[in-house]
Amino acid sequence: MFEIIILGSGGSIPVEGRNHPAVLVRFEGWNLLFDAGEDVQRQYERVNAGLNKRTAIFISHMHADHILGLPGLLLRMSLLDRMRPLDVYGPPGIVDFIRVSQDTIHLGTTFESTVYGISSGTVFSFDDLQVEALEVDHRGIAFGYKVEYQRPTGTFLVDKAKELNIPKGPLWGKLAGGESVTLKDGREISPIDVTEPKPAPIRIIYSGDTRPCDVIRKASKNANVLIHEAMYSSSHSDLADKRGHSTAKDVAELAKKANVDLLVLTHYSPRYGDGSEIISEAKETFSNTVLARDLMKINLSLDGNISITQSDD
Repeated sequence: MFEIIILGSGGSIPVEGRNHPAVLVRFEGWNLLFDAGEDVQRQYERVNAGLNKRTAIFISHMHADHILGLPGLLLRMSLLDRMRPLDVYGPPGIVDFIRVSQDTIHLGTTFESTVYGISSGTVFSFDDLQVEALEVDHRGIAFGYKVEYQRPTGTFLVDKAKELNIPKGPLWGKLAGGESVTLKDGREISPIDVTEPKPAPIRIIYSGDTRPCDVIRKASKNANVLIHEAMYSSSHSDLADKRGHSTAKDVAELAKKANVDLLVLTHYSPRYGDGSEIISEAKETFSNTVLARDLMKINLSLDGNISITQSDD
């Protein structure tokens, strides 16, 4: 099960109930944090994310509303005695940002932390989970991210394993996990012999800030969840293009063409109040759209089922 938590849904200026951008993806003991807007540390605590979990942080670009919360989060982790190592990924400027923070506000950490200035491509992997950086069309160097999990095999076929006289136990586990095995009688058994075909991968796309762009269109093809900025409605399309953002209509058209399961609109301007204009515009084109709210939780099972809950906190 993947759990996606919107820690901050605001754009540019934080307002009551809408913090600066931050999205937490939780999976098998990992916390993957995408952007770290102002006061992300308290949002982290509100959802009991766990400050000592295995963690990787991915910054989309070096604009203040996406990074101002990072030093505070790292400091909170230190003050509460985090011990696990932690990696931070982002545009090359992230290295200087952390270094200057260390030099000027004495941001030391009690744990090993490594900061990577990245380019596009796979930047993180653990077992069958990968995160790929996607260079998008904003102002300066900016990335979106693709989170993808691919099961090593399909469903294990018990009857087939018995038919092949494979002893039940560790050998079944290895085959189900994608490893070939050699039986005592010398036969080589491959996972494909006793499993169904691999299912489609689970795919979550986070756009960061961007104009509509081909790299997000391609990455979003058949994605389970697309979390995309919608800074403006089409009534302000001139501002969207000038400032490197998307309109709700732009994003809805992208989601429809990409055949995504769920579109989550975030980072919309405070000028739209409760966001009703943004969500209404998008739903005219793509009905399976929701408006991100702070502390919204999206549960995504490994068979692709999606459920959404909203915290009252």
